[in-house]
Amino acid sequence: MQNSLSTNEPLNVKEAGSAIRFKTLCIYLILLAVPGFFINKLHLEGPVYEGVKGFIWFTYFMVVTLSYKEIRTFISPLLNVKAFKKPRTWLWIFLTFIIPYALLHLCLYFEVVLDKYYIFYFNNHMLHAGSWRQTIDVAILTPISEEIVFRGILLTLLLRIIKPFWAITITSLLFGLVHPSEIWVFTVLAGFLLTLTTYKTKSILPAMVAHSLWNLYMLQLFLYF
Repeated sequence: MQNSLSTNEPLNVKEAGSAIRFKTLCIYLILLAVPGFFINKLHLEGPVYEGVKGFIWFTYFMVVTLSYKEIRTFISPLLNVKAFKKPRTWLWIFLTFIIPYALLHLCLYFEVVLDKYYIFYFNNHMLHAGSWRQTIDVAILTPISEEIVFRGILLTLLLRIIKPFWAITITSLLFGLVHPSEIWVFTVLAGFLLTLTTYKTKSILPAMVAHSLWNLYMLQLFLYF
């Protein structure tokens, strides 16, 4: 695994951005975590408020992130649009979607790994698609904020202090831990592929696209294939 991660000119963390002072990082994380907790506790129930908490959180997240010059400077090299000019970038995006998709349907077909109620509802077409507000939140806003935090900041910091194998593994596990659900194993797998995509393409943008596609599938497209 370690040998494969060091090929094809992967992410050069020395050139990925400037350093973030420990004090700045701590303040930044506290400013995200504490208000984020209270935003999540807002009592906004009912169809009228669907997706509102996600929009509030995303707006707050972007304001805080863009307010810190150190954070902006740190992640800006990873917003590399040129990565999309390379065919292998599209290959990574495709693999990041198709591998969890294939495993999900294998587990559904053989009725293993997944929660039995989830399997029952899925196989009997009892799961419903999300609303357009939920879709915007989950398939657009969430991938942007999560990729900035997990692949833009966490992965890059870990790559500077430990070997790529462990940096990618830790980032993937932490990503799975903050997404507890009946398909947790696929979240960890998707997190691993998203992290590997960022590492290989030297940009968080392909991971954002792949993340968005997967969330869109789980929220809407599962009704069709």
